[in-house]
Amino acid sequence: MTISVQFIEGLEETISEVSLRKRATTKVVVLIFERLQAMEKLRSFTQGSDSLWLRDEEGEIQVFPNGMKFFFRNDDDLAKVECSFEVGSDEILERVMRFLNRYAEANGFQFGSR
Repeated sequence: MTISVQFIEGLEETISEVSLRKRATTKVVVLIFERLQAMEKLRSFTQGSDSLWLRDEEGEIQVFPNGMKFFFRNDDDLAKVECSFEVGSDEILERVMRFLNRYAEANGFQFGSR
């Protein structure tokens, strides 16, 4: 099975960086994208994208981003997008981490701390 990240069904996105944060009792996962396929030609607005799908051999995880930050180099040049979502339980966090580990292995990422 292919490991994929999709805002829109059938349109795979590429994660460039991952950050894990903690707010009180809530864990926050931040996925950073250098570009988004869903934004091209306003696909995200015409097809709707209120959720993010993380898919791997265990199945699908549907998450609902609670934050999207867009960073631009200049008026038209997108530098990166930060998509964040909260994880409320340890069980879901463990599942998301298994996905992220598989994604990292498949795409040559390394985990580290800052």
